Amino acid sequence: MGNTADLVSIKMVADRLMQNPLLKDLNYEFIVDHAMQVLRIIEAPSLYVTRRERINIENYRGLKPIDMMTVEAISKVEGQTQISLVASEDIQQEFYGQGIKPSRRDLTYSLNSKYVSVNFEKGDVDIIYKAIATDEDCYPMVLNNETLLRCVQSYIKYSWFQILYDMDMISERKKNSAEIDYSFNVAQAEINLKMPSIDEMEALVNVVTQFLPSSTEHSRRFEFLGAQEKLRIH
Repeated sequence: MGNTADLVSIKMVADRLMQNPLLKDLNYEFIVDHAMQVLRIIEAPSLYVTRRERINIENYRGLKPIDMMTVEAISKVEGQTQISLVASEDIQQEFYGQGIKPSRRDLTYSLNSKYVSVNFEKGDVDIIYKAIATDEDCYPMVLNNETLLRCVQSYIKYSWFQILYDMDMISERKKNSAEIDYSFNVAQAEINLKMPSIDEMEALVNVVTQFLPSSTEHSRRFEFLGAQEKLRIH
């Protein structure tokens, strides 16, 4: 899901919410903050866009993409060739170049809040990662899916009603109604967004029914992991 044609800005959710007189005091900061909360609660793969960025490595590390949520793959660029890196279990990897030198020959990486650390001193790496898309005003964008939009709206409404209830501005019945509405919608969104498509299920079947398990899929960036195998009988 690399393009944003099927995404809408969170401002659309805000416009819907503000039609309710009890939500007229909502501000965009509250809406965006709680929209991001519920998107992370759901953790549906279809909520993210896949991006690719080339970063420069100096002294064994480079700056992570600022919008990166999770990493999919990291490869070292050598001309027209890309060599896959594997996640490192070396707890000292972040300190390479500070009096510590790597001893492994295979290429590895580790991540912290700011940097990608690798076990080679200089070069370029390509990072494929998941990010939450934003519009031209830097507001988050969400999948244009009515079930998901209702989930985000109901979570923001419930969170706001909880504040109003604590201030004795609404009844417990209204607050409980908003909570029930959110609980229903978040369950519907999780089922709707995490259910694989027919094509995705076919690829999954191909993975689990392979005749010969492959030990080189990582180095090939899982390009053929879901490919169908055929048995030739002579």
